[in-house]
Amino acid sequence: MKRLLGSVVASIGVAIGLAGTLIFAQTGGGSPQPLAGVDTLWRAIDAPPIPLRRPLVGDRSEAGPFRYYFKAPAGASLSAHRHSVEMHIAVRSGRKFILMGDLETARVQRVEPGDALVIPAGTWHVEWWETETVEDIEGSGPMLTEQASPSTPRTR
Repeated sequence: MKRLLGSVVASIGVAIGLAGTLIFAQTGGGSPQPLAGVDTLWRAIDAPPIPLRRPLVGDRSEAGPFRYYFKAPAGASLSAHRHSVEMHIAVRSGRKFILMGDLETARVQRVEPGDALVIPAGTWHVEWWETETVEDIEGSGPMLTEQASPSTPRTR
């Protein structure tokens, strides 16, 4: 099926996006060219391995204190984002890597079991885990999370 679909796309010279919109057109037997006005920047996707969350106290989307365990499988990562509230994180097992602040100049921090860190409200950060890691995360909601976009300045 995959091979058949690939040859159909190659023969008609058109690729259709998931939303059903035309995103590429074949030009004169060359490689596909993006259509005018189409955003063709690379984007992170939510693909395995995906971190898990286990609520302990409260709900981070509601007013008041919250606490949850966060379990990141080996190889998981979260692209640039920031939260509306300060977060207190303690690594229980595994190892966490994080860039915080001005992501153009930030230095990688490695957080080991028993270590803790604070991510101030509104601070851009990128996180990844090389080994399965369990974290204890606390804050006071409601918490909103903003994902960075190409036009978002990633400083602070």
